[in-house]
Amino acid sequence: MANIKPFRGYRYNTDKIGSLGSVVSPPYYNLSEEARDALYEKSDYNSVRLFSGKKFLDDNESNNTFTRAKDLLDKWIEEGILIRDEEPVIYMYEQTIDMSGTLYSNTSFVTLVELEDIGKGAIMPCEKPHEVSLGDRYELLAATNADMSMISCLYVEKEKDLFNLMNELREEEPDIEFSADESVQQRLWKITYKPTIDFIVEHFKDISLYITDGQTRYETCLKYRNYMKANNPNHTGKEPYNYMMMALSNSRSDGLVALPVHRKLKTPRNFSEAHFIAGAQDHFKVEKIIVDANDETLVKTMLRQISTVKSETRIAAYCGGDYFYRMVLTDNDYIKKEVYPEMSKEYCRLDIVALNKLIIEDVFRIKEEDYEEYVEPTRSYEDCYTDVSNGKFDIMFLMNPVHVEQIRNITAVGERLPEMTVSVFPKPSVGVIINVKED
Repeated sequence: MANIKPFRGYRYNTDKIGSLGSVVSPPYYNLSEEARDALYEKSDYNSVRLFSGKKFLDDNESNNTFTRAKDLLDKWIEEGILIRDEEPVIYMYEQTIDMSGTLYSNTSFVTLVELEDIGKGAIMPCEKPHEVSLGDRYELLAATNADMSMISCLYVEKEKDLFNLMNELREEEPDIEFSADESVQQRLWKITYKPTIDFIVEHFKDISLYITDGQTRYETCLKYRNYMKANNPNHTGKEPYNYMMMALSNSRSDGLVALPVHRKLKTPRNFSEAHFIAGAQDHFKVEKIIVDANDETLVKTMLRQISTVKSETRIAAYCGGDYFYRMVLTDNDYIKKEVYPEMSKEYCRLDIVALNKLIIEDVFRIKEEDYEEYVEPTRSYEDCYTDVSNGKFDIMFLMNPVHVEQIRNITAVGERLPEMTVSVFPKPSVGVIINVKED
């Protein structure tokens, strides 16, 4: 079961900083230098200064990006830039994004969740773990003793109790409403009524949580907890370091958007387009489509040509020129019958499973343990196209998104999607709530 509890979060004092839109940051730790500079210019109080501060050549053990984050956090609290809610609450946080004229919303309960070793309790990754260095994130947590951002989890409830509660709460006036940019509107409610808090806490005791974004941050908190536990002879398991801040999203929500995660490859041997086509035809119907237009039109045509409402696998492959290949899997049951008979039918019908097994492994002879060397996932189809066009990569594959229903069905039977498959959107902004691990 998932053990959650309300908490007293720190939030920006709008009387002192003005617009919240100027101080919250995108939910990405690996910001480009240009993007970081733009956020620095946006406000002296932008949260990027805390979670992704600048590094300098003369940094040392006593003065570095992490110590500066700690000093800044303490200063902002002392000066009332950040103020702590007076009583423990559960927050309801909603982001609404306009994508090509269609509105999507992600509504989540923001709570503290008791940490568990991954796979040994109610908290699990929905993807296979991706090895990422904890490095800077651990140093930041150790220096500040604070969760600067929420990690995102998906939960599956049998009934609609929490889903219906969210709809009821959404009718009330939010405590905060703002926009970080023109396309994303954000609202936050504080749930203070104790019977409602108790209702939420009790319901989560029967629910598992699946990490959709932030697994490295979760593992960072586990490492920090283990360190604090080892150095606390009076450890009880209820200290603040045993919990972390999470945004818990209901899988029943129609507003969640699962964005596609594409792949670009640098093959281990000399790339041969003819060899690729011949190998792909063993399991796919491969159609060459010529696009007599500019680069942008070509990529959009690729996306349009693989879009489908049918239960079939369609993938676009591009290796240069004014054409691409549309690949349609000819036997949807082949992987279940011949490759992974022990896995669920839903898992075996994932597009990425077909790409990984039938193309990357069987055609290009890239083993799973070598993926990181030759295969790069990305959410940006523009980056894919640019890197293939300039020869940095040999071929790219544009994918359809994994549907939230697929995530729900696969995780419900205890399976995990292949790594770097899921990109649930919108993601929580950084700086909306900060959790300092203190009583």
